[in-house]
This record gives sequence, C-alpha cells and structure tokens, in this order.
Amino acid sequence: MWLAALGVVFVGLGLAIGWYGLRPLAVVPRLLRSEVQEPSTVSERSFVVCRGTATAGEEGPIAAPFSGHECLGFEFEVTERQPSFVGLPWFDSYLDDGVATTTFELDGEYGSLAVDPSPRRFSLDTEPTVTTVGPGETPSDRIQRFLDVRELPAVVRWLAAIPFFGHRRFVERRIDPGEDYLVAGNVDHREGTTTFTGDLAITGRSPWGVALGRLRTAAFPLVVAVVFVVTGSWALLA
Repeated sequence: MWLAALGVVFVGLGLAIGWYGLRPLAVVPRLLRSEVQEPSTVSERSFVVCRGTATAGEEGPIAAPFSGHECLGFEFEVTERQPSFVGLPWFDSYLDDGVATTTFELDGEYGSLAVDPSPRRFSLDTEPTVTTVGPGETPSDRIQRFLDVRELPAVVRWLAAIPFFGHRRFVERRIDPGEDYLVAGNVDHREGTTTFTGDLAITGRSPWGVALGRLRTAAFPLVVAVVFVVTGSWALLA
C-alpha cells in the first residue's frame, strides 16, 4: 500500500517536472516552420516571426532593476547558492523573479511594427547580465534598494559561515534600444495598427539558436521527469 502511494507521488512529480521542462518548447515547432519577415511586410492576424531594430515607443524606456540601464523590457531572477543533499554539493535556490514590459517599435528598412508584450506571458532569450554578491560583500545601492523593496532578507548566518555558499546571483535580461531582435508571436490589429501582442518570445538569436538553447535548458528536467515516472511506475507495478 505504502509502495503504491509512493509510486503515485513519484509519477505525479515526474509529470509536473516534465510539463515544466516541455513548456518552453511549445513555441519551437512554429518558430522553425515560419519564415522570418521584415516589419513592413507583416499584415495577417496570425503567428509571425519578425526581425528588426527595437526602438522606444510612446511610453519611453524603463530602468533595468540591477544595472539601471534604460531598456524596453526586462526579466530578472535572484538565486542563492545553498547546500544540496541530492547528488550535488550545491544548487542555486530561487529567491525572486519578475518581468516588466513597455510598448516599443520593431523597425525595419521600410517600416515598423508595434510590439506590446504581456507582462504575464513574456519570455526573453537574450544574453543575461549577471551580478554576483558574496555573503560578506556590500551590494550596490541599486541592488540594496531592490532587496529592501522586495523584502528579501540578508543571507542567514549559518549559510554565510560555510565557504563557497551564500553567494547571490542577480540575473537580468533586457531588450536594449537600438539592438536587433527576433520577435515571435501572434499579431493583431489595434486601431488600424499592426501589433505583436500577448505571449511573445523575444531573442537576439536565430530561430535555430532559440530552439537549441531551449532544448538544452529542457534536457535536465526532462531526464529527471523520466526517472521519477519510471521509478513511480515500478513502485505501482511491484
């Protein structure tokens, strides 16, 4: 009985981890099948892949949380190095994350296209800017203000006392004005203006670069998911 219950738990965890690993891959088939367009050629209401130069819209740029750079949207993540008791000596434990977006333009040689990402359904495949702060180091004023506003406590003493642990990583991905980006997602018409809206993937890489990057990211959780499902299935059938 207990073995069967444990099997159900393992299968459930495996399916949840598998869903987490597969979710970023949902856009990949459509991304690879679609032709990359120039902003001025986009007109239909459908899934579109378009490349152009990001420029500020009417709302103007916003400030990135850790670097302070002016940008047109960002994702951030904060992790802390903590001991791991499963296979590895350490892992980066999640502390906080978030996004902020603003409407901007994607400019091409012959025209532009409005981009209005949803802050709830938005992913950036851009090179991260990473700031690492050790447990005994004083963070910059901007990062300290961020910690105060988000009410993130200081590193606990016992963790700070262990060598190589307690380091925090402040990861920031941005849409920088003047840089070229590939935008993939659904296009709609708003008051006569063709606009990317909703769930968008924005990257500085090629479609194949995005696909390979997401496959690499998904590989580990998918392997873990398979191990959990196989172990749980064995417990159920035993």
